Amino acid sequence: MLELLLSGTIFLWIIFACSVLAVGITLERWQTMRQADGDSDALITDVEEAIEQGDLDGAIGICEEAGGPVAETLGVGLRKLRFLEGVGKTPEEIEKGIVAAMEEHGGHVVHFLERNLTALATVASMAPILGMLGTVVGMIMAFGSIHSSGNLSGEAVAGGISEALLCTAGGLIVAAIATCAFNYFTTRVSRFVLQIQAAGTEMLEALLQARASADRTA
Repeated sequence: MLELLLSGTIFLWIIFACSVLAVGITLERWQTMRQADGDSDALITDVEEAIEQGDLDGAIGICEEAGGPVAETLGVGLRKLRFLEGVGKTPEEIEKGIVAAMEEHGGHVVHFLERNLTALATVASMAPILGMLGTVVGMIMAFGSIHSSGNLSGEAVAGGISEALLCTAGGLIVAAIATCAFNYFTTRVSRFVLQIQAAGTEMLEALLQARASADRTA
């Protein structure tokens, strides 16, 4: 084991393990994001129409059928509305309760979407460090071997350096892949957050307008 460590080969295996981890996380997060994606504009339009018609259960059903983080968050707000109206809360308390419920659920959604991204960022930062460390150790051992054997030819020196630099190349490749994937997924998460906030605001405005219309009619 000590010989394997000093030769720098173990660093290549660690970097390879990091690459497998990065690819696994990338595929898993991509599948999750793909399933979570949806047409939020069409969703909020359908929900607003149901609210305008006074069909709260229908609006909740639309959210349940659509699925995804935006629909789930709106559904939480609508169910909170139904509950608070059922216990006779004031309009101000209902509005605050809806906002609090959607914010809390939105936080859980973001946490779910960001799952494993910390590990991906760790791979992106550690892979080049491991590569450089493997290269340094490999070059130390290569020059030590050349010195011990007394073979100072250019071929021997170049061969030792070439083998050592494989660690650096491997680490940089893994880091590049992990960094691109991390940036892509964090951008997707940010987009989901904006969609949730916008949809929640639009739904709340629709609820307020529907309540105002009902008060005028009454």
